[in-house]
Amino acid sequence: MRRIQLHRAPINPQIPCFSLLILAGSLFANPTFPVVIDPGHGGVSKDPVHLYGDKYDSISKKYLESYKQGTESGGQTERKIVLSLAKELKQVLQLTESDGGWKEFEKILKRYSSDQNFPRINIKASLTRDSNFDDDGELSDPNAKYRLYDFPNQATGQIQKGRLSKINALKPKLIVSLHMNPSSKGNTGGMAAVLTPGYTTFQLLKEISEGKKNSADFLKSPWSDWMVFVTGWTRLENAIADAWIYFHGYWSDKSGKKAELDKFEGYRHNMVTWAYRDSPGWETHTKKNQPGPYAKKHSDFQAKGKFWDREKSTRELKRREGGREGFGGDNFYASQELLRFVQFGERSKGKASHKIGPIHRPFLSTYSLPTYTNAICAFLEIGFINKKEDIALLTQKRRTVAESLAVGIYSLAVGLKVKKDKALPYLPKGKKIEWEKYGNYFDEVVSE
Repeated sequence: MRRIQLHRAPINPQIPCFSLLILAGSLFANPTFPVVIDPGHGGVSKDPVHLYGDKYDSISKKYLESYKQGTESGGQTERKIVLSLAKELKQVLQLTESDGGWKEFEKILKRYSSDQNFPRINIKASLTRDSNFDDDGELSDPNAKYRLYDFPNQATGQIQKGRLSKINALKPKLIVSLHMNPSSKGNTGGMAAVLTPGYTTFQLLKEISEGKKNSADFLKSPWSDWMVFVTGWTRLENAIADAWIYFHGYWSDKSGKKAELDKFEGYRHNMVTWAYRDSPGWETHTKKNQPGPYAKKHSDFQAKGKFWDREKSTRELKRREGGREGFGGDNFYASQELLRFVQFGERSKGKASHKIGPIHRPFLSTYSLPTYTNAICAFLEIGFINKKEDIALLTQKRRTVAESLAVGIYSLAVGLKVKKDKALPYLPKGKKIEWEKYGNYFDEVVSE
């Protein structure tokens, strides 16, 4: 079997340039668009951390933090709601894989589009999990199926692939990660994207902390509304601390000038099985405490190595900076489009539309999934766990939400002429991702 890149589709000229397979001389007419659906969390957070942790550090041979179990409220759990939605979404996307299913999928597309003919693609959807820890019974390692990062098998010590490595191995073009948030007092419910900026924004924060750039350069940027993890610190102080975690693994103090050596988040790009992991034996270099990518002093840090070359690359910046939404790159555009399709799908039905909360401003921090994958990453806080309207939307109207997300995924793949309705506050743009500009980037995420 060999892989070729078609620049023109002779069977259907409307179909964009995807990789097609030649198998035993037979050409498949419908391109395959690989998608990973990631229902967040799934595991359990308990003491001790060495049993229920995540982010395994191969230097200290310890987990650096407890597993993030996800939010709960009033008997509802994030892990169960998003898993059910993910399974429903996969079922809708699977319609594209058969002739009969495609006819059903076209009927769904026509509810959102004024087009009558749609380029056909096979959307190959994979789930990162199909259960929760409380479905699995009593296990010695209840988080083995759910950790983000690679980790050792309890019995053998052999390193097992975490969720990030499994995603990368599938080489998806798009990741749809589903989560929920708890809402603060006065919050109306709704949904929001989750974003991580690219190297240029983190470099700006680094230079601000070093006194080389003015803080106004960040505060006037669209990234200034940063997540606050440390109360009593400004958004800028939180952002600078996150920048140092991104660069060399250590939290900074409030001044942003000193590493807090007892607060280590790990060299996260080395906790993942992918093409940008440092060469074997990298752990020995971390003990030398000299200038370079493992420096413990901020002033000694140097962004060198395969991962940092990748972070500075044009294709990675297109994923996470600039773009159709003004910032956030294609990750933000994909996220906003899917949220706009969800809003469109339910609000266009009429009576219940006022119960849907708005699309809020995105959550901004140094998140793992948008950083340690090459795919376009639509990381969605799809609702608030303690808002009954959001719960009703995601449970009682789960099929509508799943179909809206599926149509949005199709639109991101090939584009879609969306029906116009001036009465609705959100309308999808219907523009596909410019996939051609990425070349083979999605395949390059793992070494052959």
